[in-house]
Amino acid sequence: MIMEHLTDLKDIVIISKPFIDPIISTLITPQIEKLKSFLKKKEIENKVVENFFENKFEEYLYQTYKKCSIINVLVFPNQQIKIKDIYIPLSIKSSKDHTSQKINTFDKKYIEKYNNILISDNAGMGKSTLTKWISLSLIEQSLSIPILIELKKINSKHDILSEIFNQINPIDKSFDQELILKFLQLGNFTILFDGFDEVEYQERLFVIKNIKEIIAKASKNWFVLTSRPDPELTAFGEFQLFNIEPLAKKESFNLIEKYDKINNNHLSKDLKEDIELKFNQVKEFLTNPFLVSLLYKTYTYNKDIPSKKSTFYEEVYSALYKHHDLSKDGFKRNKKSKLDIYDFKIVLRALAFDTAKIIKIDYKEDELIELIKDTKKHLTGIEFKELNYIEDLEFNVPIFVREGNILKWAHKSLQDYFAAEFICNHPKKEEIITRLYESKKSNYLQILNFILELDLQTFRHTVIYNFLNKYINYCKTSYQGYNIPIETIRDRQSLTFGILYGIIPEKNIKNWVGKLNKVISEDSTDFYINTISAGPNKFGSIFEFYATSYNQELINTIGAKSKEFVKEVKNSDKIPPLQIKPYKSKTILISDDPKSKLNHKNIFKLVNNRIFSFLAKNRTQNKAFVLDYDKCVSEIEKIEIELNLKNQADIFDGI
Repeated sequence: MIMEHLTDLKDIVIISKPFIDPIISTLITPQIEKLKSFLKKKEIENKVVENFFENKFEEYLYQTYKKCSIINVLVFPNQQIKIKDIYIPLSIKSSKDHTSQKINTFDKKYIEKYNNILISDNAGMGKSTLTKWISLSLIEQSLSIPILIELKKINSKHDILSEIFNQINPIDKSFDQELILKFLQLGNFTILFDGFDEVEYQERLFVIKNIKEIIAKASKNWFVLTSRPDPELTAFGEFQLFNIEPLAKKESFNLIEKYDKINNNHLSKDLKEDIELKFNQVKEFLTNPFLVSLLYKTYTYNKDIPSKKSTFYEEVYSALYKHHDLSKDGFKRNKKSKLDIYDFKIVLRALAFDTAKIIKIDYKEDELIELIKDTKKHLTGIEFKELNYIEDLEFNVPIFVREGNILKWAHKSLQDYFAAEFICNHPKKEEIITRLYESKKSNYLQILNFILELDLQTFRHTVIYNFLNKYINYCKTSYQGYNIPIETIRDRQSLTFGILYGIIPEKNIKNWVGKLNKVISEDSTDFYINTISAGPNKFGSIFEFYATSYNQELINTIGAKSKEFVKEVKNSDKIPPLQIKPYKSKTILISDDPKSKLNHKNIFKLVNNRIFSFLAKNRTQNKAFVLDYDKCVSEIEKIEIELNLKNQADIFDGI
């Protein structure tokens, strides 16, 4: 990409003009001609002669180019970093055919193949950065007009069309929402919906409906949607699902070098050497761009590599609190709140927990003031002014970043970590952890992941104990009376405890999407479609589909840290296709019904292997796991012994 120093709009105009001029002449002006009759009815045809609309879209494209050229990076607080200087080309993998596409420039042929793309992956994989990069790429290829929408801004009081209207920012009443919709209906736009998982739960039904309305009304455009995995993504069956592939070690090292070049610290050589020496200790973190940035940040602070993710975040906090002390001139800036490193974190923990409960990461300043006031009510002996604490959060301990009049956590995982710390230090932690687990909200999975590291014993006595008992009960009550080896039955139960699998006979993919959404919504709202596959079948065309639930996501979360009662699922490309004659136009969902075709003795094990294969192929970030029945029974026994000892222990003995 061609970019120089981006200091102001004048620079943007000079740099982006060769890209934007062709967009105006080939994509906008012809559309204005098509809208002449509509403009005449609105009595604004004189605007066509004055080039009003061309100028307005030109200004919008300049502003979008500038906005997408700069990103906030936690490693470099309070600095505007050019995306070109920090971006590592990410690859996305189709869940349908498992083909990969490296997003260096945005390939027109690739998006034309699908029209609607859903990019879903875990925290820190760079989804938001990717949407900015795609937007720049579309402009620099004069390919389309990008509209980047942060979905957390969308709600029943501010819909998508209102947000687009605000971004284009008309200067008079003639450029209204109706006219914008007319432009959208003619095509040539790419609408990027970023962060579905950040939409507040009470607004999700509205946002889903609103997205579908825009797609229906403006179907000639391209659409990109990003999110962490979430069961409610099932509603977007018209989108082709992609996952971001993990960084290779070479890519991680390249990213470290980019950080070092910006920071001018000359640490990359030593850091890479230390990583090579401790590779097994840190390889989990090297696949994730955000964790690579934390690795670099902590290394600049103490020249050491932490062994746990929670340790990463603790050291990042220390580095950010003391980051002025680490500057070359030795300048030390006092905290405006006058809170020391410990008290500052006590407030931060409580604020993280309070805001995580409402599933919100960005706030207007007056809203944040009220949230901090509410947080202070539960803190004893810590006095400070809310505005001073906010100034520290933005400048002196830069865990928050400002975008216009909005303040937000620099990354949601920071909120997750400090919320987990709050919980682990709370006298009612067992009850809180149990409620988080029982809520089945995917937004809390990363908090539970941190709690697993921070307080393994409490996590075992609450989440793991309850979860494994639930699984054992499922095994005792499902797939009974089959003349099939028990180990094969156990495999099936370990899969269906968290996975929905099925087949549908259908030649037309569009018909298939509609039918599947209806079938899954009627069966359960707990499942999130991970992949679909057109399977060869001697009896006719069928589609296989595979979906996971909260249970499976929790299994993968636990399994990555605590392997005592799980077994890893290995990928295999040697699984033969399923040869089955389905019911005419009827979806077959996996269940323990002995009459189901998927439970026939001759193919029972093959169906297991097909699901194992889907599960393994679709875990791009971490390894995939299922529960092991015998190990789960043993683990429950161990936990019950621990609980008995805990109840019998006299904490006051010896005092």
